[in-house]
Amino acid sequence: MLSLVCVSRADEGVVGSVKTAISLAREALRDGLWDIARLYARKDSSEESKLIVLESYAHEGNWKEIGNILSRWGDSPKGEVYLYYQAMLSGDYESALKHLKTASRDGKVGEEVMLEADLLAKKGDRGAAEELWRKVITDTNSTDRAFVIAAVNLGDVDALRQAQKKSLSSNFALLVSVRLGEVLLDKPNTLAEGERIVRAAVKSAPDTPGAKEAFLKLGRIKNLSGEWQAASSIWADAMEIWPSEALSADLHLSQGETFLKLGKFKDALSSFENAQKLAKPKSSQMSYAWLLQGDTLSKLERVEEAMKCYRKVLSDCPEIEIAGKLRRAVEIMEMETKGREFFKEYAFENARKMFASVSEADPKRKHRMQYLEVLCLYGLGHDEMALEKVRNLVQKCPDEGVRADATLWLAKYMFNKGEWKESSHLFQAYEQVAPSSSAAPDALGWAAKASFADGDYNIAIQISTLLAEKYPKSQALTGALLVQGESLIELARYTDALLVLERISSDEKLGREDRIHAQLLVADALFALGADDSRRYLAALKAYRALRFGGLLDDSGKITVSFRIGRTLEKLNRYEEAVDEYYTRVVLSYRDGRANGILFDDSAKAAFSRAAFRLADDHEGRGRDFQAMNILRLVSTSDVPAAKEAAHRLERISKKGRLL
Repeated sequence: MLSLVCVSRADEGVVGSVKTAISLAREALRDGLWDIARLYARKDSSEESKLIVLESYAHEGNWKEIGNILSRWGDSPKGEVYLYYQAMLSGDYESALKHLKTASRDGKVGEEVMLEADLLAKKGDRGAAEELWRKVITDTNSTDRAFVIAAVNLGDVDALRQAQKKSLSSNFALLVSVRLGEVLLDKPNTLAEGERIVRAAVKSAPDTPGAKEAFLKLGRIKNLSGEWQAASSIWADAMEIWPSEALSADLHLSQGETFLKLGKFKDALSSFENAQKLAKPKSSQMSYAWLLQGDTLSKLERVEEAMKCYRKVLSDCPEIEIAGKLRRAVEIMEMETKGREFFKEYAFENARKMFASVSEADPKRKHRMQYLEVLCLYGLGHDEMALEKVRNLVQKCPDEGVRADATLWLAKYMFNKGEWKESSHLFQAYEQVAPSSSAAPDALGWAAKASFADGDYNIAIQISTLLAEKYPKSQALTGALLVQGESLIELARYTDALLVLERISSDEKLGREDRIHAQLLVADALFALGADDSRRYLAALKAYRALRFGGLLDDSGKITVSFRIGRTLEKLNRYEEAVDEYYTRVVLSYRDGRANGILFDDSAKAAFSRAAFRLADDHEGRGRDFQAMNILRLVSTSDVPAAKEAAHRLERISKKGRLL
């Protein structure tokens, strides 16, 4: 709708330096300055001033105020324009069009072509309206304002670009910009330009008519083109920029569907729950929100909760088109739930049969059920059958989620079997298939451990570095860095190892045993570096002692570290202290511990044996064979692998016949 007030050429050039209130009102109306137009119009008492006020409100869509003005019209003449507004107010567009044409013949209406087009559009005759708008943009006598609105209504790119060049008020310029941006979004070759224009308009003037609609359209385009992260950001921005959209069930549904595609199931569930709360009771929005909640819960393996959502859809909206299929889906999910219950009760054969029934009833669930059958076969002890099925899923399954789960299961199985190389490859493959899953960082951590166990230290370092780069905030990172540090030590890169291990040795994210191991590796690296710099031996001695007195070591750990302390004292030429350490804190501690029923681990047994042999060698070297044999008897009568070696040494020394 444009001007219902006749603006003549003579009016546009008011003679003299002072313009009347009515002429100023006309100019403000022409420039789209609705508040200013009303301000000046209300200073005049003519019928024309009333029409200016009416039209300013019509442009703002404030029909409530128009109704108030018409109700106070009083005894003033009620011409065709008055009747036009009354018809528009009541929605009688047919009558409004008749009054418009009559007013036009009476010479009371300017730019009636635009008004007629507007009414035709409201009547639903879009084709006829477009013909009139095209007439306006091709007519050289059309006013700039008429040209702009016609271009906006048509969505004609060339006309909109021309409109941008005209001298417009800021409001009209923004209107044109938003509409141009929206139209440019429709074609791939102009999409980038359209996005730039729409984003700029939303940033500078989000309340511009059409800005919100164009922005949401951009979100839908991003979603359809697979740019789900961008779409997700647009939905979030829309709720922040226009708070009313945060109360839109439709927008929460769109946001949830985008999260689903991103694999962010918990976020998706939250969005669908919000949509369900905001939707009208028993509406299509409500049923759709319940349905999508069920689908999301199903993906999260929360089958019982999913079925509650599906049943809610059936109870509230039994007449919806999907109800029949949904009933069957609920029946199938109930079978699956029963299978899972059997599985939890270790009734693996019954669970397997139930999963097979689900697979037959719903081909879409076939691969998921095959994976669950693998777990049942493993539970039944049919490892070979389980392996055959799971390998088939890993290699051929089209369902990415199932393939990822199968890969992770097989990786763990191979790790437990000591198949380090294959296990490492499988853990890495899982991370590549499901990089956004919560288990992805852990998978890389296990891959690094498997490569280390396989003796492939360079690969272990590469995997640990990859984990640090991709998942810097992961809980798995500290453990992976421990593997990296130990790998560097194995490669004799002690300085590099120290840089890594000192960073994590006091990290509370490490478990107790891993923290002890890290601190022990730090000390070992310092000891290794002592060959080139004796000061490193002192640092290693300090580190070993700090570890022994740190309160973290168990009985086995204390003996192991005490042996390392003795070895370090030897390197520092402090032989008497080293002998005392070997004897009192290693050999005697082990003997007394065994007498008290303490069971030591392999490291402690090795430390005890090596310390005893070191003492025996020292005594024998000084000609004290009797003392050497006493030490060796402690080993030969102990539960250590070196007992036989100690017996051989005893036999050798006894043949010398020098027992004093």
